Amino acid sequence: MNQIRVLVVDDKKIIGDFFDFTLGYLGHQVKVINNPNEVVSILQKDRFDIAFLDIVMPEKDGVEVLKDIKSTHPELPVVMMTGYTVEEKRSQALDLGAVTCLKKPFELSDVQRAVQEAIGKDIE
Repeated sequence: MNQIRVLVVDDKKIIGDFFDFTLGYLGHQVKVINNPNEVVSILQKDRFDIAFLDIVMPEKDGVEVLKDIKSTHPELPVVMMTGYTVEEKRSQALDLGAVTCLKKPFELSDVQRAVQEAIGKDIE
């Protein structure tokens, strides 16, 4: 199998559980963090193939976290996620280099398409 390493940054436990259950069950390595302030230190320690990043979080705005990621790890593909209508933030994220933005709630097929688009690998 072609295993991928996935970083998920979201303040809601259910989103982390979704990635753990779906991608983890398929044999991929999933690291979920709920505090966006930890992203840069995590990226200094571990390597990931793709990151999924929530736009609206209480501790730090997802667009700001994306800026941090792109300044330290510009090669890391980032997929934004949101359950809110935040078109301005979504546009900012795409302008900063996010691959796409998933609208919550999403399904495994949406994640599969995003991974295929971002890194050219199929999740099976």
